[in-house]
Amino acid sequence: MNRIQIVYASLFLWAHPDTPQFFDALYDEIRVELKTNFPAVKDFLRDTVATKIACEQLYDMAHRAALNELFPLTKTYCRETNQVDKLKAQPWFPLWALLRNCFAHDMIFNFNRHERSILPVTWSGVTIDELMNGKPLTHGNCSRERCAN
Repeated sequence: MNRIQIVYASLFLWAHPDTPQFFDALYDEIRVELKTNFPAVKDFLRDTVATKIACEQLYDMAHRAALNELFPLTKTYCRETNQVDKLKAQPWFPLWALLRNCFAHDMIFNFNRHERSILPVTWSGVTIDELMNGKPLTHGNCSRERCAN
């Protein structure tokens, strides 16, 4: 969760209206040899559309990474404590297992034989069905807001 908090703090800083001016002043103080690492950042920070897109991508990346790491860790813990049956009995488990696999595979649903056998899966008003196979995850039916409830 520390990474998520760092992402939130970063998003707050990048979205702050004074960030371009602050970065200009900071950039002017950076040693010359380090400036070659950040040549386009000054212009990038003034492009509000590009910054908004980058912030959305950072947000998504952090949550994908958290889910991709948290899900296997939870399964490992449950295996070690003999609670796998309890984990799999959770009403959210099938949907989150499918979402985790989608996140881990370029945001595209590619159902294996077992996953097809459990479809359709619904939880919290979100449904994943066979028609989604081979298609990218969209923010329509599987929006952050709907999946987080």
